[in-house]
Amino acid sequence: MLRKIILFLAIATLYCNQATANNAFFYKFTAKAATTGEGKVYVSNKDEAPADNRYFDYYGTSTLSESLELNVSAITVTAFLFARPENGYLFTHWARVEEDGTETVFSRLKNATDIATIMSQDKTKPDVINFKAYFAKKGQIVPASSDEALGTVDIDIPTNVNGDEVTLTAFPDIFNGIFKGWQRNSSTRLIEDNPLKLTTTDATRGTYTAVYEPRGIDSKGIYVMLECIGTNQYLGVKGNSESTIDTDQRYFKHSMFLVNSSNSHIHSLPGLVIKLQGSSTGTGGLKDVEMKAQGVSTFDISGQTFRIEKYKENDYFIFGISNGFSGYIKDNGGATSSMELVGTIHNPSLWNRPNDSERYRWRVHVIAEDSFDENYFGAEPSSKTIQDGKYYTTMYTTFPYECRDGVKAYIVDKILPNGKAHLLEIPEGTVPSKTPVILECNATTAKGNRLMPLLEEPLPVTTYNLLKGELGLDDETGEENYRTAFDPNTMRVLSTNKAVFANVNNTDPTNKNKRLKYIASNTCYLDVSEVEGPANNIEFTKDGDFSELLGDANGDRVVNVTDAALCVDYILHKKVKMFFFKNADINKDDKIDVVDVMMIVDIVLHKN
Repeated sequence: MLRKIILFLAIATLYCNQATANNAFFYKFTAKAATTGEGKVYVSNKDEAPADNRYFDYYGTSTLSESLELNVSAITVTAFLFARPENGYLFTHWARVEEDGTETVFSRLKNATDIATIMSQDKTKPDVINFKAYFAKKGQIVPASSDEALGTVDIDIPTNVNGDEVTLTAFPDIFNGIFKGWQRNSSTRLIEDNPLKLTTTDATRGTYTAVYEPRGIDSKGIYVMLECIGTNQYLGVKGNSESTIDTDQRYFKHSMFLVNSSNSHIHSLPGLVIKLQGSSTGTGGLKDVEMKAQGVSTFDISGQTFRIEKYKENDYFIFGISNGFSGYIKDNGGATSSMELVGTIHNPSLWNRPNDSERYRWRVHVIAEDSFDENYFGAEPSSKTIQDGKYYTTMYTTFPYECRDGVKAYIVDKILPNGKAHLLEIPEGTVPSKTPVILECNATTAKGNRLMPLLEEPLPVTTYNLLKGELGLDDETGEENYRTAFDPNTMRVLSTNKAVFANVNNTDPTNKNKRLKYIASNTCYLDVSEVEGPANNIEFTKDGDFSELLGDANGDRVVNVTDAALCVDYILHKKVKMFFFKNADINKDDKIDVVDVMMIVDIVLHKN
């Protein structure tokens, strides 16, 4: 994505060099405490915490800046806000103050940021952006945060007294904070309720600190789905190649796409599962962000990172910066097209500045344990691909995942003499990245077949797999350069009409008269190129002539030193995958120990 931003920046720079004059823009930030004596404030256009003597009381502080910019009609600036409550008071929130005096609450962070679009080119009449910090006198129950960079707190009655019914609410940072519980005074016991409702009494008074721990987004990352607030379209990645950008529309035609939230496939499209990796800004956003999806990395493409800036609660701008010029991702509602198996999509575009339009702003849906019931990814099999009460579909993703809701993952390790495809289950249902599988499901909706993306890569599946995965990334150079054409002589695809691998490619439900010419993205095909006289329709089974092969601990149908080494890892309680207990238990004493290892070695030596 950043490669496209850089391309656009280059175009914009060219326009700047050709311009006869540059524009100067003028703005003024003001900030003040809502009531004098309760706290002090500071505002700047630099992300630098002020010295104590630079905080101001009621009159606040302001910054007047002149920015030399491109030959455009407006620029974007960021205000950095700092608040410090006086003794006996607590900070509650920042508010924006409009020209007519109306106020909008936008941040509970003492140190917050705000983004503004500046249009004034009159030095005597700069655009003025006003902020107000609110403080409240501490009551008997006081909220606090263990780390505001990880999460903030709120209390509905700050000045509470005995008898008041109060509610404490913890707001973990959506990117990097995990709420663990409330800690009262010096107690080590955590109260996990959130919100926490209390009656103020002498027994309950004290400081209640919301304890947070970091997700580790800088080292591990986080999986999200990004939704445009203005259009309810979800952002996805479909490719990594785009040689040009239309300078008028700036659409990401071959790299990104947008799918409406009403689309029935919204939770089953791997391209909408985006992994973010960066570091917290400390003000509710992310910096130095790398975005990964469909095997495409913005940093690998461009060598650049981008920034996600908070506008208000779960409301963000996404942009890249180069030489003072910003490129913001937006959905301007145009450039619609059709995507195979999905339907109508939008192409997002890149613009040089944000404004109050919600088309520039994005809602973040975190896919993690603490939000998995609401934000999830899952498999969506056909209701007709059913066998023994179970539904089947294939899946191929560039991220690892763990099967939930009773879903089981299988590879196809061989074609049996009876012509059926043998399914071999992946233990624990933990599927490594880029591992083609067939999934056994209990439902036909993604909600009933959830798959949890994993931040740590499991051990690879080493058993030979006849399934081949298809990514099908988009590209402007032609379909044959990035897609696998279906060949009925060497391939079978899982039918959407019955539980077989068929020699007829599926029909696109978005165009029922069209057979798929290529293997569908994020699915698998069965490679039968080495099978003599494969049937047109290949059934699959978990049974068959899969007789026990003593010593074959990893299930690859060969007994060698790898099996002995795998048994040693098992004995040492190391995490192993594809371990076949019955094969490894040579002496049939229902345990794996050094005796079994020695017997496997004997088998290997005898064969040699």
